[in-house]
Amino acid sequence: MPLSTYQQLLSKYSGQWSAFSKKLDGLSFARLFLFIGIIGFGYYYLVHHESYWLIIALVLLATFIYCIRLYDRIKDKADFTKALIDINAREINFLNDHRDSVYADGREYINPHHPYSYDLDIFGEGSLYKFLNRATTSFGKEKLSKALLYPDLPTLQERQEAIRELSEKTGFRQHVQALGSISVVEQKDIDKLKNWLKTTPVFSHLRYYYILLVSPAATIVALGYYIFWGNDQSLNLFFGLFVFNLFIMFSFARKILKQMSVSATVTKALQGFAGQLEQIEKQSFQSPLLQRLQEKLRSDNVTASQSIRQLSSLFNYLDLILNLLVSTLLNGFFLFHVHILFVLDKWKKKNGYRVLNWLEIIGEFESLHCFANMAFNNRDFCYPQVVGAEEFTAMQMGHPLIPGKKRVYNDVSFRQEKFVVLTGSNMSGKSTFLRTLGINLILARAGGVTCARSFTLFPYDLHVSMRITDSLQDSESFFYAELKRLQEIIQHFHSGNRTFVILDEILRGTNSRDKHNGTIGLARKLAAHSVCGIIATHDLTIANLSAEYPGYMGNKCFESTILNDELVFDYKLKEGVCNSLNASFLMKKMGII
Repeated sequence: MPLSTYQQLLSKYSGQWSAFSKKLDGLSFARLFLFIGIIGFGYYYLVHHESYWLIIALVLLATFIYCIRLYDRIKDKADFTKALIDINAREINFLNDHRDSVYADGREYINPHHPYSYDLDIFGEGSLYKFLNRATTSFGKEKLSKALLYPDLPTLQERQEAIRELSEKTGFRQHVQALGSISVVEQKDIDKLKNWLKTTPVFSHLRYYYILLVSPAATIVALGYYIFWGNDQSLNLFFGLFVFNLFIMFSFARKILKQMSVSATVTKALQGFAGQLEQIEKQSFQSPLLQRLQEKLRSDNVTASQSIRQLSSLFNYLDLILNLLVSTLLNGFFLFHVHILFVLDKWKKKNGYRVLNWLEIIGEFESLHCFANMAFNNRDFCYPQVVGAEEFTAMQMGHPLIPGKKRVYNDVSFRQEKFVVLTGSNMSGKSTFLRTLGINLILARAGGVTCARSFTLFPYDLHVSMRITDSLQDSESFFYAELKRLQEIIQHFHSGNRTFVILDEILRGTNSRDKHNGTIGLARKLAAHSVCGIIATHDLTIANLSAEYPGYMGNKCFESTILNDELVFDYKLKEGVCNSLNASFLMKKMGII
């Protein structure tokens, strides 16, 4: 279903784009002929001084201007349609397992000190973030990272409802994404906008602005007096006031240029934001979370998209100062750019404190869209059932980042035995299974679908120790860094937090006796606090703890077999302790021993 949907949309938008392209080509030729006609008939008028040549030239000029505006409107539609084509083509490639995504991988969010993000490859190449990411704004990317790292667990059920609803609104989601992708904004430009919102008004005293209105009014009156009564003194007054107005405008030049340093980079971005906000405003939602977000975009009978579009227009008007002829006329008559500065002050006073909240809402919708897109693309994934008592059970659970044709599914339950000792030979799938557990837990905690037939969980805090790095900057050895991570885990559940722990071959930086004693000691401490979790180990004696903690600790394993002198793995989770060894076999096979 998802693949056929994308193929239909790709075909539809490709046809539309082809039609737009033909119209644009036709308008380009029309503009050329109209321009030649304007020059030609203008020349005839200058030579023959017959008014009908001038009338024809003016009609052609009006048509030429209309064609320019029509071309710009169609060009915007063509760009929007092209963005939709690219979106659907990428999704088709993605579903066909060509996952070299153009979307950001979030490597800037990598944090080795986070309880699980570094261990589970949440960010970076081949990461969960890159698998999910469809955000186009910095706000959306930031919100997506926070949903994975710091989920709002009290709103988990509402997020599920919102994601479920959005997953069925493919057209809406793609339109918001397309509008954002047309005008990609760099963070430095967003920072400029933020700084502009904090700047003090140009007109701190309104009286000063109203005094400035006198001169343009007098200029118009003087010109009108000359036109109707032909008084030469009024003409001289008009020219004097015209020059005086230009002098006033030049006195504001530095302030105008300061505003333009912002407008030059964010005007197009604001148009994209306005388009995204408009899509959100006009959509009908049923889930409470989406309705609340939508309601925040309305105030004083004016929508956020209208306000942002107004700001974009004001910045556009500001840029007219670069057109010397137009700028001279507008400012000589009306002090046009001074008035624009005043209106920008008014806009900032009324809406400035709301802007970042509006953009954050775009980011929230983009983040939810990422999870909804995953749900739409994977119809066989399930929404987790969230329960109030401690439980974690998954049926036919697989790793969502592994393509379906290669994915292996396993059942797991922490209902009867809350802690599992996982043993297995090298390369049998222990670490992949731990990551499968962790990534599905992260998706569930964010409100997304999980790669399983059914998934029931209590929304645990998650702590993982799988990949520890040493730190030259902090003068930490690998071993000490691992001890600090384990200490953080202990402190977390000591504070009364319900925690799910994933541990992989801990204490690798010490000798085997220390490692064994340390692992046993940590396992007993976890048992004393009835912590839920799993530990993978090559030390088979750790499995003996199940006899010491019956009903709390159990054993599971991954086995390998030697078939026709080849090592074979089925990656299926089994009860009990691993009995197969393969290290010496592999070393002999490779000629090492």
